[in-house]
Amino acid sequence: MRKRLRYSLGNRDLPFQAVLVCFGFVTFFPLVLVVITSLKSNTQFYHNFWLPELPFQLGNYSSAFRIIWRYIVNSVLYSGTTICLIAAIASVAGYVFARFRFPFKTVIFLAFITLIMVPGVLTLAPRFVLVRDLGMVNTPMALISVWVSGGLVLSTWLMRSYFESLPQELFDAAYVDGAAEWQVFTYVSVPLARPMIATVAMTTLIGTWNDLIWPLVTITDKSKMPLAQGLMQFSSAYETDWGTLFAGYVISSIPLLCVFAVAMRQFISGLTSGAVKA
Repeated sequence: MRKRLRYSLGNRDLPFQAVLVCFGFVTFFPLVLVVITSLKSNTQFYHNFWLPELPFQLGNYSSAFRIIWRYIVNSVLYSGTTICLIAAIASVAGYVFARFRFPFKTVIFLAFITLIMVPGVLTLAPRFVLVRDLGMVNTPMALISVWVSGGLVLSTWLMRSYFESLPQELFDAAYVDGAAEWQVFTYVSVPLARPMIATVAMTTLIGTWNDLIWPLVTITDKSKMPLAQGLMQFSSAYETDWGTLFAGYVISSIPLLCVFAVAMRQFISGLTSGAVKA
């Protein structure tokens, strides 16, 4: 009887499993194709687009790394600074909105959250005019300042929701022990909010690491370009070295994979913890 039940349940799950396999194939096939293409010369690329061909052109990776290593360093500096600023400011702002009471708090927060609905493309021209008037064009601050201001809305919302989900008893116990407000924030709230801070850091890293439009508008000096913009240097008006270009894509994705592998547990914990409240 149990065998029949397991067999019937297994047959019932087959359509769902087939759908999952299809989704998995659609998701991972482009990644596999990128790796395959990164091991080809231009002749192999044009001769056989879909399948790997021997000999593998491992030299594409060394050639790509010689070109993009400075862009990787720039992106690490830009993204790292942005993550630190957003995590610090969003943590304080989220804590204030979650634990403090002041007039028109809900109205101010809702007005702040409505900025999420403004498309980034709509503010592209005004942002450029502002950055130009401030004399920050072709400087790292042109990227960092806009990335921080753009990422604070979602990050503050996430941090506020997490702080609101923490039990009030923890804060009451800290107050009874004589802790000041800054000590409650530093030694109680922030350590408990590490999963959400990791989530904020990951979402910020992905957004800044892959941003292309804003750097194209504000950065023209090759020595200051971030990685996404630097990868465009593989293409010219006459020819594109496809193997080296795709090798650059593979190399540029390795830092993200390493960070996600290290922070994956905290990231998932932050996504699944607490109820998001408006």
